[in-house]
Amino acid sequence: MVIIIFLMYNWFMYDKEPKWAKYITEDSIDDYGLLDLVNIIGLEATKKLMIHYAGNSIRIPKSANTKYKHQYVLDNYDGTKISRMRTAIECQITENYIFKIMKMYKDKKPM
Repeated sequence: MVIIIFLMYNWFMYDKEPKWAKYITEDSIDDYGLLDLVNIIGLEATKKLMIHYAGNSIRIPKSANTKYKHQYVLDNYDGTKISRMRTAIECQITENYIFKIMKMYKDKKPM
């Protein structure tokens, strides 16, 4: 019974913002990392992270975007030098890596 009440309380509190959160404004945030988050994802999303993940480390591996970059290359590279250069710049990869991607998916279906 106690566990059920605890879980219901956590579920309820997860959706609600604590009353003290109204004091979190862009001007009141003095941490540069949090200010970067505000600029990238907005104040409301940053507040949610501050409230629910305070004290935790969040790591997003560079490889998290790999399959999406591969799909972008496959969809946008048309075989021309200009296309290869533009795609390499947009994906922040080398032109040779584009060749490697094309070779990897030559016989396979992407995503």
